[in-house]
Amino acid sequence: MRKSYKKRDRYLQMETERDGVYVRFCDLHTHTNASDGSMTPSELVDYAKEKGLAAIAVTDHDTVDGLDEAMTRGRAVDQWVIPGIEISTVVDGCDVHIVGLFVDYHNSSFMAAVSKMTETREERNLQMIERLAAAGYKIKQSDMDQYNGSVITRAHIGAALIEQGYAKDLREALIKYMSKGTPGYVARVTPSAKECLAIIHNAGGLAFVAHINRIDQNNPDHGMAICRRILGEGADGLETRYSEYDDKWRLRTEELAAQFGVLRSGGSDFHGVYKKGLDLATGYGDLEVPYSFLEEMVAHIRNR
Repeated sequence: MRKSYKKRDRYLQMETERDGVYVRFCDLHTHTNASDGSMTPSELVDYAKEKGLAAIAVTDHDTVDGLDEAMTRGRAVDQWVIPGIEISTVVDGCDVHIVGLFVDYHNSSFMAAVSKMTETREERNLQMIERLAAAGYKIKQSDMDQYNGSVITRAHIGAALIEQGYAKDLREALIKYMSKGTPGYVARVTPSAKECLAIIHNAGGLAFVAHINRIDQNNPDHGMAICRRILGEGADGLETRYSEYDDKWRLRTEELAAQFGVLRSGGSDFHGVYKKGLDLATGYGDLEVPYSFLEEMVAHIRNR
């Protein structure tokens, strides 16, 4: 039987028809050109509508500059848009990303914290450009002028390196020129994991540890241990569905969520043309983030 939530719940109101069966999927980890995606917020929302997603979360890196546009477009085309953010921290020398969902992005203390993170990120990335130029690579800060209005990110630097022929794709550019021990590397200055959780929680949001498989790719068990630590510090959940997860990672993260009794999230980490072969909603082809994840989040928000 087809379910309809339109009258009783403003959150749970969208459905997708697939082969005559009503099913719902969402994508809770996406990026726009407000950070390092290639689509404008409106274009991303329209694409989500085209893909038949019941809901999409806009989670740009250390900025919420695209949210007003995304939310406005979502209302115009009847697409549920969840306001979010992706915040970076460093734990045991490893980069860790925490996705915040349902954030009140107009909250004054939240905006002050985000502004500081945005400035720090952009300063670091401009330092990367200076180091690469000093090392003899044909890249300069004026190459970033085309991204006026966006936070300068490593993806933008990577695009310049690709254009100059130094790398074939973003992954190679990041590893070869901007990772630890390479010419363009600059250490991050980030909030602690606890501070990231507080920033999200103080804005009424839910905090999720993102893409666990990428925390420590040389020592996955260490990455899992870091995730456990952040869950113990008060994270609301973790991503159990992600574009790069194989069956093993999906199982490991599901077991971890069950062990801690926390919420589950997931998404494609869509960046548009900057991540070739990775599509919204389906990732590299087999990603599906069930709408039930969102139902559990909404219930949690109402009951807390």
